[in-house]
Amino acid sequence: MEISELTLKLIILLIPGAIASKILEYLTVHKPWSSFKFVLYSILLGALSYFILQLLIDVPVLFHWILCRKTAEYQQLEVWSNLKDSSVPYREVFYSTLIGACLGIVVTWIDNYKVMIRLARWIGFSTKYGDENLFSYYLNSKETRYVYIRDIKNNLTYLGYVRAFSEIEEFKEITMSNVSVYRYSDSEPLYEIDTIYLCLPKDNVIIEQAKINEDA
Repeated sequence: MEISELTLKLIILLIPGAIASKILEYLTVHKPWSSFKFVLYSILLGALSYFILQLLIDVPVLFHWILCRKTAEYQQLEVWSNLKDSSVPYREVFYSTLIGACLGIVVTWIDNYKVMIRLARWIGFSTKYGDENLFSYYLNSKETRYVYIRDIKNNLTYLGYVRAFSEIEEFKEITMSNVSVYRYSDSEPLYEIDTIYLCLPKDNVIIEQAKINEDA
C-alpha cells in the first residue's frame, strides 16, 4: 500500500504529539490505552505543542509593540497555513517535538499528582479522587509504603515495603521487600525474606497500612 505525500506529512506533523503521548502513557498509572486513544492524545497534544510554539513566536512581537510602539513582522507557522501542501516544515516539527517532550513531562506531573482533581475538589466542583481504581490509588499514596497484606485463603500475612504493583483482570500483583511472613489466624511469625512477588485473586486480598516502628 502506497502512502501519499499528504499522508506522510500528517504522520510527520504528529511526531510532537506522539512523543508527548508516549511519555504520558509510559509514566502514568492507567489501564492499557487503545490505539484510538493514543492517536487522539497525539493529535490533541501535538496541536497544543504547535500552539505553544506559535505563542513563543508571538510573545517577542507583542513585547516589541508594547515597548517600541511599533508593529513587528508577524510570523505564522507554516503548519497552519500549508496543511494541504505536501511540503513539511521540518524546523517547526523539530522545535514542536522538543516542546512536546516537555509537555508530556508536565502533563505526566499534573496527572500523577492529581493537580486538576485536587483543584476541583478544593473548589468544590468534584469529589472524584482520580481515574485509576482504588487499588492503584491507595498504593500510590505516599503514606502507603509499609503494609500488611493478608491472604486469608492461605492463612498468611505479609508485612513489608511495597516496591511495585499492578492489576490485571482477575489478579493483583505486588512485589515487596524486607518481608516478614506470619500465620494469619494467630499472627505467629513464620519466616523472613528479602523480597517477594505475590499474585493474588482480586477478591482474596486485604491491604492494611502498617505503622513503622521508628525505635527499631
